[in-house]
Amino acid sequence: MDKSAFTGKKVLVLGMGISGRSAAEFLLAYGASVHGVDRDANALENHPEIQSLKQAGLTVCLEKDFHDIQPFQFLILSPGIPLTHPIVQAANQAEVPIMGEIELGCQIVKNPMLGITGTNGKTTVTLLVTHVLMHCALSAKALGNVGVPLTRELLNIETQHSPSTLILELSSYQIETLTHRCLDGGVILNITPDHLDRYHTMEAYGKAKCEMERALKFGAHLYMEEQAWLQYGSFLKTHKPRLYGYPETCFIYTDLHFVFRDGKKSFELPSSLKNKKSHDLENLLAAYALCADRGVSGEQFIHAWTLFKKPGHRIEFVIERQGVRYYDDSKGTNLDAVIRAVQTFDAPLILIAGGVDKGAAYHPWLEQFKDKVKLICAIGQAAAKIHAQLSAHLPVAIFNSLDEAVQQAAQFAQKGDVILLSPGCSSFDMFKDYAHRGDEFQRIVRELT
Repeated sequence: MDKSAFTGKKVLVLGMGISGRSAAEFLLAYGASVHGVDRDANALENHPEIQSLKQAGLTVCLEKDFHDIQPFQFLILSPGIPLTHPIVQAANQAEVPIMGEIELGCQIVKNPMLGITGTNGKTTVTLLVTHVLMHCALSAKALGNVGVPLTRELLNIETQHSPSTLILELSSYQIETLTHRCLDGGVILNITPDHLDRYHTMEAYGKAKCEMERALKFGAHLYMEEQAWLQYGSFLKTHKPRLYGYPETCFIYTDLHFVFRDGKKSFELPSSLKNKKSHDLENLLAAYALCADRGVSGEQFIHAWTLFKKPGHRIEFVIERQGVRYYDDSKGTNLDAVIRAVQTFDAPLILIAGGVDKGAAYHPWLEQFKDKVKLICAIGQAAAKIHAQLSAHLPVAIFNSLDEAVQQAAQFAQKGDVILLSPGCSSFDMFKDYAHRGDEFQRIVRELT
């Protein structure tokens, strides 16, 4: 399919968030008649980007006012909307093709592309791969779930003729509607409990991650974290992955001193990563796997890694006050991410957790927090559930706001303690997003008296 395939077509975009607005702009640029649907009346009436798109030809209506899918040739589905949505089901019954914003862009993309999915570390690995390739004078651009829609970048490429390799961070939601074989390589990171409010079982969630292989070109290399392979590798149908991890049987592995690829020593680990298994080390292995396939040497990779700064709100040091250190891990939005954050520290911890519950049980925290977490300050909609499941074994206190939790944690803390915001939940009950939550935490901490 080329861009002329959309000219004159009537297309429905369901969900007018970032990806929906980008898809609408893309389709309008290629001559489609675009109709947008959203449940948020305020966004449709007042969002400046939607107003601009309306001037370019977009028509919009509220979900409750939409009744007929029949006139449309395509449905573009925003990733936050499940396949069980009534409009999606109506499209299936009417045999209207359904695609996501990523799939839409993949219909015409000519640039080489790499895909990155998994539960924790997607953004870090996406940005690290992009950073390394750029450091090695290989043009690259981070797109997708990292915040820059593919279709928006393709409009830029059309005008600038950019030869960049496109590095796509892919959520399971985006993968659900991705079928075009457009990826020149990919990696599946760890798969741990998350989004069980949408998938209900870990098997369904793991299967959704593994379906990224549908978008891999034949012959493209797929890398997969060894533990994820052991648990969910049976869902792969067309690709035998190259594993990465700690066992010597992996294609890429580390003995906690050196990194090896295909049995050959590639580079020595920096001292900060030696002698300890860690999420940072696993992210390094995954990024190296993709970069090495693009011609980057081990020496080039590790030099570029030393210049890389992780994105914010990921176990980010904020300040030390009266001997207490404060860390912002607001991006820790699932149970395993919190466990990994807690394992980072040797000092006694006061953990601030909670927000919108995602369906998983908090019991796995009990064993992992033993002798490490002095107090859990629970906030948000999940606070009562955290208290109910953990308070018989760990001290848990419920607070009405993040501000109140930080204030009380600071009073409880002793010299040498760490106060860690790592919510294990999404942020939308109290904040715009995880970044807003992290920014508020840092503001409150810096204003402590």
